[in-house]
Amino acid sequence: MTESVSSLENDARAIQALSEKLKVPEPKVIEVYRTEFNRLAAQSRIETFLGVLAMRNTKSILRNANTRDKR
Repeated sequence: MTESVSSLENDARAIQALSEKLKVPEPKVIEVYRTEFNRLAAQSRIETFLGVLAMRNTKSILRNANTRDKR
């Protein structure tokens, strides 16, 4: 299963906010989000919270990347 356009549109505000908060370019946030969403979707039997889980993972991945970059 691949991510639907509507899913990305629904999370557009969250993606924008995360981009601003972490000072990461929005295209990078979208790239990580799509990767996480598709990874989770491939393993999922229930799709209800895929966007929420993908956003949580995206935030964690980008925070960890920022921490490593600042060292």
